[in-house]
Amino acid sequence: MIRERDIERAFMKRCKAHGWLCWKLVSPGLRGVPDRMVLLPGGRMYLVELKAVKGNRIEIQTHWHSRAMALGTTVH
Repeated sequence: MIRERDIERAFMKRCKAHGWLCWKLVSPGLRGVPDRMVLLPGGRMYLVELKAVKGNRIEIQTHWHSRAMALGTTVH
């Protein structure tokens, strides 16, 4: 089974190959924020939640993703 950290490493490598910024989001005391913020040319920004093949979002992640999308932020 592929682990989530392996998926995250591959994702970071791919972002770097494209010249994109891919930052780990760490929010002490606030669970559920997306794993990564990706900045692309033209001012585009995406929040990305990475999951293993059988991984599912927990309720708090769905909450924060919905809040971010309500503000017009793209969450994948």
